[in-house]
Amino acid sequence: MTTLITGGASQTGVALAKLLQASGHPVLFASRSGRVPEGFDSVKFDFTDPSTFEAPFSASGHKIEYVYLLLPLLDPLREAKPFIDLAVTKGTKRFVLLSASGKFTEKGPGSHGTGQVHTYLDEQGLDYVALRPNWFTENLLRVYAVGIKQYNVIQNTLATARIPLIAVDDIAQAAFDAITDVGKLPNREPILIGPDLVSYSEIAEAFSQTLGRPITFSVISREELLKRYLSYGVPDALAHYLADLEDEEENNGASEALLKDPRSLTGKLGVKEWIVKHKQDFISA
Repeated sequence: MTTLITGGASQTGVALAKLLQASGHPVLFASRSGRVPEGFDSVKFDFTDPSTFEAPFSASGHKIEYVYLLLPLLDPLREAKPFIDLAVTKGTKRFVLLSASGKFTEKGPGSHGTGQVHTYLDEQGLDYVALRPNWFTENLLRVYAVGIKQYNVIQNTLATARIPLIAVDDIAQAAFDAITDVGKLPNREPILIGPDLVSYSEIAEAFSQTLGRPITFSVISREELLKRYLSYGVPDALAHYLADLEDEEENNGASEALLKDPRSLTGKLGVKEWIVKHKQDFISA
């Protein structure tokens, strides 16, 4: 009853693996880079190289019954479909997909990105759970840590939007339930949101209080946001997709509407508590 976790040492994959291991459920990582947490078995795996697809099913001591799919945002169905089809023939019982919230990934013929993958899983009549988290709380570390540590500032295009950021630990718990006791979830495509609805100016204030120094929030243009994404090496199509998501937040209150969506599942870790927990990661040099 091994769970195969694709994507190597991703944030949600590692957190899920630890929950599964602690409860006695075997785990096998599938990694292109070979970077996996210590103490876990792994195989070489690359969605762009079909010759690696057999490796998880040939791993000694593992029978793959569950697959946690972490996929790239751009054209994920093209890469995932051949592996999903193979996994079905190998006896995989359930796929747990990390998708995303928002209109762009709603299931159906007009879906984009990972939404196309759970559309395919549904059309094939497969047993699956598509986890649809809102913006990760951990983005405060991945995206904004340098600005906070070096310049005491958070910058993005979200002037007034209020967002229920969801923590990785809460996403991992939902994935764990999807594998071990799916009946705990409200539905098979739960939208995962955090317990707090906060603006980035409120987040800056929370950082100020926790770090004991003023952290400010400033708004940048869409053009500046795109320029930054491209400077980070983000592909042009993905950069525009991410900018579109921020536009949807600011102009239409996309995340705020999720609080009233009956499909939503609320996590436990709030933004302020998360900031206190990760205080040391934002101490200036």
